[in-house]
Amino acid sequence: MLERARPAALGVIRFAAACTTAVAIALLALGCGRSRTSDAALPAQTAMVTASTTTLPGAPRPGMVWVTGGILRAGSALDDVPRVADAELPGTEIPMGGFYVDLLPWPNEPGAISTTNISRDEAKRLCETKGKRLCSELEWERACKGPENALYEYGSAYDAHICGAGAPALASSMRPSGQRPACRSAFGVREMHGGPSEWTDSHWGRGGPKDMGVVRGGNDSAGELVTRCAFARAQAPIERSATTGFRCCTGPRNDLEVDLPVKKGPLFERSPPDSSVAAPAIDALGGVACGPPQSPSPCSISRAWTWRPAANVELALSGGCVGRDPSARCAVAVSRAVDGGLQTLAQIDTGREIPEVVLVDSADHRVRIRGANLHGQYFQEVAFDYGRVDVRPVR
Repeated sequence: MLERARPAALGVIRFAAACTTAVAIALLALGCGRSRTSDAALPAQTAMVTASTTTLPGAPRPGMVWVTGGILRAGSALDDVPRVADAELPGTEIPMGGFYVDLLPWPNEPGAISTTNISRDEAKRLCETKGKRLCSELEWERACKGPENALYEYGSAYDAHICGAGAPALASSMRPSGQRPACRSAFGVREMHGGPSEWTDSHWGRGGPKDMGVVRGGNDSAGELVTRCAFARAQAPIERSATTGFRCCTGPRNDLEVDLPVKKGPLFERSPPDSSVAAPAIDALGGVACGPPQSPSPCSISRAWTWRPAANVELALSGGCVGRDPSARCAVAVSRAVDGGLQTLAQIDTGREIPEVVLVDSADHRVRIRGANLHGQYFQEVAFDYGRVDVRPVR
């Protein structure tokens, strides 16, 4: 299934010299989407962007929608949930020129079953027979998000009914097109989700083999995750899948490609408490803000760990206590760095026990936290799932 992840640094947008009118913009890695990982910070990256500035449509094209030029906030914000951080840019602002895109998946006819079981080159050739081309992945994302950069084509909140999301991919790919009129972007492009996923002509620039292609859209039982406009996955260009189709674009191509660094590190390790950064207030300790170890009582961080549950994800776990035995109250905060501070994702009360944390299952992205009360020791597991931190019941 999909890797769970959160980004370690801003991705790079690479540009080609093919645009006739272009603007090159340098975006600092902590500017257009600040790095919110908890390491002092992963190396700053620079995003380079170039795009055609054409914004006026040409003559109307039957069966196609004009997508105006404007700013695409590519990927998803670092604190969006759910999020696939090793596949999505952190809300990088990219100027894009206007282009046309098919209203529906090929054959672009209401009531037709979308064409699938086709390689990327075959999809390209079919588009060319109509004087069109495959869309780039960022053009596809722009057409889905609309001028307001919505999370889903229909808005900011997930609604499984609008596009029939959350259904198995194979069954979804066999639905006739054009039967969900509300499943449309603000530009008017229809059914980019809820049917088959769609080839783009972009390469997979996110680590791993460079010869992989990019597909967008589609459906899956994990509908909230997969049917976001930012979602993308890699697929071999020669692969023919019953769940992958395509739609075409035309007009000057936006020559932009995603190049996202993928950073990994030790899954879990004990870290020295950072004496320079105060931990967030821990509600389980009565809202007391635990400072560095040398801070005066009643609260200090005595133990710390770094947890990297997936590529481009780094979380800080800080454990401390208020008071002393027999009335001590202890807790762990799970945090990440955000805009120079710490954002608390979860808090776990460990009772009278100075917190201890161990890695349980690297494949399932879980750690176990030990606590104690008058009845003895107990354990709670904490899981990471596409940006969410889930604290499971006491055992």
